[in-house]
Amino acid sequence: MVAGMLGVELDKRPLDLQAGDHLEQDYIKLNPLHKVPFIVDGGLKMGESRAIMMYLVNKYQPNHPLYPTDPIKRAKVDELLFYEMGTLHEAQTALLRPKVFGGAKELDPELERTFRDCLHYLDSRVGDTGDTKFMTGGQLTIADILLLTTLDLAFDYSTVTSYDLSEFSDLLVYLERTRLAIPNYDEFNANHRENIRQFIRSTLGDN
Repeated sequence: MVAGMLGVELDKRPLDLQAGDHLEQDYIKLNPLHKVPFIVDGGLKMGESRAIMMYLVNKYQPNHPLYPTDPIKRAKVDELLFYEMGTLHEAQTALLRPKVFGGAKELDPELERTFRDCLHYLDSRVGDTGDTKFMTGGQLTIADILLLTTLDLAFDYSTVTSYDLSEFSDLLVYLERTRLAIPNYDEFNANHRENIRQFIRSTLGDN
């Protein structure tokens, strides 16, 4: 999505993770960590989606508001990027992975409390922004895109299982506003999100 918004054309090479494409020797030679996404740009070979987003803006449109150059504005974006990586993503994964991928009967109450604390923080932060549209102000940034794509999983889980997240009303409105602000969101996410919902349905069954 970020590349598209910057006008950077990608030569995309999709990998089927369920089929183990990321564990093929050719890919491991390219990326020993065998994770996705991964980019090759001239002599640069790198993974980590957050670093890739930062790199794309820095190289191809260094003054783009998606990743502002003003030190204070950039610091606010960086803070959210690291919060998502070190706190939100970790809490969401710890809560949902055992249920969706591991066959756990119930969500762990302590892990759920930790995750919902994250949502409360983001919900209150959105509520405190007043008339601004996004997390750091009136302009969409890569931090908003990252938060949205992470939380899509939780809200897809909520849709499939009726797991109640309605109390986070400001956050829900913000996430929808962010979706609408990304011009190519549906292109990359509509089918993917439906596949995720179908996967959740198939793995949970009567669980």
